[in-house]
Amino acid sequence: MKRLFVGLQIPEKVVETLGELPTELTGALWKTAEKYHLTLSFIGNIEEPLADEIERELKYIRFPAFRLALKEIGYFANGDIPHHLWVGVTPDKALRELQEKVENTVKKLQENPQDRFKFHPHVTLAKLQGTSVDDVFGYISQNNLYHSPEWQVSSFCLFESHSKENGEGKYYTVRAEYPLSLI
Repeated sequence: MKRLFVGLQIPEKVVETLGELPTELTGALWKTAEKYHLTLSFIGNIEEPLADEIERELKYIRFPAFRLALKEIGYFANGDIPHHLWVGVTPDKALRELQEKVENTVKKLQENPQDRFKFHPHVTLAKLQGTSVDDVFGYISQNNLYHSPEWQVSSFCLFESHSKENGEGKYYTVRAEYPLSLI
């Protein structure tokens, strides 16, 4: 079984600015720089033949390159319990259109696609465990003016998630990269 998702890599100049954000937040397990990405479509656990088919079909997506920036910090919660801290993106119609093309390609190939969530473009900063809403609001109010440098999105990737040999955590590798057309 392969665990796959489609997403955008975050360029080093943006990763550096994310690394400048404070990491003082009770209960936050901060993502490391190599885990930063923006998910376009979560595929989930699939068998190798389907993984190969998805990898082949994604290459037929044609889309122009576009510019993007990260902006504003927020969080996801189950009810009143925060579980992830994230940074969003500047509103971008092109990003949503690319995501829709990717999602449609993936969905047509899967017999039983994973449950789909409304697309909320973001880069996860930290997993939260036992962090109070007040602490999250305090962190956001102190850091919500964050705005990354803009960058040219010139490709998207099919990522594979792997478990570390010691069983403590995961890491991602790029299985395939798909260029966007430059105008």
